[in-house]
Amino acid sequence: MTSSERAPRLGLALLPAGAAAAAVYWVTTPSAPAPVPQRAAAVSAAGPAVPSAEPVPAGVAAWPSLSGVEIPAGPEADAAGKLRLTRALRTYFDYFLSARQDAGGIEALAPLVHEDIRRRVPQPAAAQAWQLWQRYQACLAEIQPQAARKPLADAGGTLDAAQVQQLRALLAQRNAARQRWLPEVAQIWFGDEQAYDEAMLARLEIAAQAGLDDAQRRQRLAELDAALPEPLRAARAASARPQAISAAIAELQAAGRSAQDIGAALAQTYGPEVAQRYQRQAQAEQAWQQRYDDYAARRAQLETFPGLSAQDRRQQLEILRSTAFANPSEALQAEVVDQAMAARRQAR
Repeated sequence: MTSSERAPRLGLALLPAGAAAAAVYWVTTPSAPAPVPQRAAAVSAAGPAVPSAEPVPAGVAAWPSLSGVEIPAGPEADAAGKLRLTRALRTYFDYFLSARQDAGGIEALAPLVHEDIRRRVPQPAAAQAWQLWQRYQACLAEIQPQAARKPLADAGGTLDAAQVQQLRALLAQRNAARQRWLPEVAQIWFGDEQAYDEAMLARLEIAAQAGLDDAQRRQRLAELDAALPEPLRAARAASARPQAISAAIAELQAAGRSAQDIGAALAQTYGPEVAQRYQRQAQAEQAWQQRYDDYAARRAQLETFPGLSAQDRRQQLEILRSTAFANPSEALQAEVVDQAMAARRQAR
């Protein structure tokens, strides 16, 4: 295999997502509820939810989308037996919603959620939690179609002034629906998200404002950042960090720096944990690339071996790929790279 036919570099996902998205909710977030993180409780700006010691509800453990996921802390009752209104309650509901396709839809989830709530808390907390679940579904059913009308950013990730106003109107509709359906928990569940979206909208408005030169735009953005509450500044910094790290890696790779040099530079700027993660992934990429190169050499021999029918050749290629890559995901990755290489050769 020639150097021009080497497999594309693997993407390096160095860091988990920040506490809030890098752009406004409606620009970046799909209409479904956020998935529950694997083997951990979801994190909000208010802090991590405590994983529940309760067993996973019957029937739920077999759902692929919840494989290895700890069920979050669920409904809790206060001393009077009434439902405690907590951020963790939304995480608990989203746990079930993230698997609605596996369950066969929202309707199929209802009896499982109802039974799990009843098992966790007494009345009247159970009835209050169940009613809140139903209103949450109604709220989502209203606001999710609005996401289809969100304006699309250009290749640079920017919106013009009219699009920013369209986005602001959509956000206002979403927030109004939350207040209407979920008045008692709207601030608890969505307050941090809404405050962050407002701050990002302000940034988009400055970016789209006509008549500003680059220096004026930078000054206004800096003034806006300085006025943000500390939690929002931290969220913004967290969301920008992965992109900054990726850009630094790309720049160092383009300059021909070795993995060891890149790791040292990352350690100096971002700390040893980021450097170690990069080096582990770089080693994994190098190992995969070596296995792919060995496989590609054998594949090239098989492709030119005389006397094989097209069907026999395809079967032998599948056997070779599955033998070289025992992990099905790596075998699929190799197949995708093979197809990309074939398309590149045909385009020449």
